[in-house]
Amino acid sequence: MSAANAARESRSNTQPLKIELALDMLIRADQDERFIMSFDAMQEYGDSCLHTTIATLREKGITFLQQPYKHQHRHGGTAHFQSYRIAPSSRESAKQLAQHYSDMREVRS
Repeated sequence: MSAANAARESRSNTQPLKIELALDMLIRADQDERFIMSFDAMQEYGDSCLHTTIATLREKGITFLQQPYKHQHRHGGTAHFQSYRIAPSSRESAKQLAQHYSDMREVRS
């Protein structure tokens, strides 16, 4: 068995990686023409560091549109966040990367 096949086999039947969950959420948000931010990631799959996940995806060649978001907290101050959406030029790359991760977990016969 090759090293690549052994790596695939060790990952078969495992739970999705955080990056897979992020890609899924980002792809669905893009299809709905909306931006997402850390609140969305926390609610959907428990990611408290969406900015780090976005940085990892950027390292893998995915580009993003960004918008600042201001939130008034309960004490009257303002918290600043970034919201993200997959750039149109990266839509196919994001789908291919998501499929790559899914394929890596697939059981190989």
